[in-house]
Amino acid sequence: MRKWWFVLLSVIFICCFSGKLIGAPVVNGRGAILIDLQSGQVLWGKNEKEAYAPASITKILTAIMAIESNKLEEVVTISEQPPLLEGTRVYLEEGEQVTLLDLVKVTMIHSANDAALAIAEHLAGSEAKFAELMNQKAQELGALNTNFVNAHGLSAEGHYTTAYDQAVITRYALQNPLFREIVQTKVLPWQGKAWQTNLINKNELLWSYEGAMGVKTGYTSEAKSTIVAAAERNGQSFLAVVLGSVGKEMWTDAQGLLDYGFQNFQTMQLVEPEEIVATLDFTPRKKLEVIAEKGCLFSLPQGGNQKVESQLVLLPLGKSVAQGEIVGKMIYQVNGETVGTVNLLAKESVRAWNFKQIGISAFAALYLVQILWRFTRQWRFKRSRRWFASSRPRRYQQHL
Repeated sequence: MRKWWFVLLSVIFICCFSGKLIGAPVVNGRGAILIDLQSGQVLWGKNEKEAYAPASITKILTAIMAIESNKLEEVVTISEQPPLLEGTRVYLEEGEQVTLLDLVKVTMIHSANDAALAIAEHLAGSEAKFAELMNQKAQELGALNTNFVNAHGLSAEGHYTTAYDQAVITRYALQNPLFREIVQTKVLPWQGKAWQTNLINKNELLWSYEGAMGVKTGYTSEAKSTIVAAAERNGQSFLAVVLGSVGKEMWTDAQGLLDYGFQNFQTMQLVEPEEIVATLDFTPRKKLEVIAEKGCLFSLPQGGNQKVESQLVLLPLGKSVAQGEIVGKMIYQVNGETVGTVNLLAKESVRAWNFKQIGISAFAALYLVQILWRFTRQWRFKRSRRWFASSRPRRYQQHL
């Protein structure tokens, strides 16, 4: 087996889910998408890769970058620029000092444009430089059709994103526990220099939709209403993005997408993290257990039969395999479409022995024993001589 370039094994099973399907959601927004939050699988889309103005959902990337800066306890001195911004604000004043963490909170909960700009200036020196870092981060995450020129989302030439890209960015951000905590906060006390109040989260779904997790809304005259909404129920979680909706239709668009996810799909755990996937005959006498590097989840449509296949592909193996070494991958397919790939690792180290290696090892062991035996004889001989010398009586001469 070790000489094969790969081994391909397939396991096929049919999954049946009962339940009445509801129709595809009716979305008024220009661009929209629904994804499985755990796997990133796209479940439904409408112009999901077309570029539109994002408005304040821009702040999702601003916030997660600030959180990941590890500077949340730093005190930010507000410059002259943030107080000049239009739109939603917390009325920061020039010279006012606020922690970076508090700025992140009001950016996401109240959608404060002045706080978002203050974050950008503090972390990068200028908003233009911070926008460059935002675009670099977006590219790293796979949001390839996005370009930001500011940190808050007010309309500007060249400032755009897609529903798909925003889903990618938000799914990444929601993996951060602090980000998740902030976007689920309903009410935040605010004690600013010019304004003291209780800030109410602008995401109405936090009050009205079961399992809502946030995350952000937005509006400008160019972008219209935009929203990124997530919800979790009974181990399932979905993320909806809507761009270019109109007024309160934003809420029905987002809720309709989430309903479509919960009512039409069943999340299936294809493999657990560190689950033993296969046991291989490494040699006639030695077994090699391979485990999954990570888990793999997939949402299957309810109703009808789904053909789920798993393919085990092994890399060429040498005469020894170290614990944790990648030895292959498992490819999962649903109805012929690849839905996930997981690296396979060796659970324990194994080594194959042949007669030549056994002979060499035996000879080396005998040689080592011989050296130790000689060393022991010499040590005993020297020790006996020292003892004999010390046991003889000392002679003293008396000088007259």
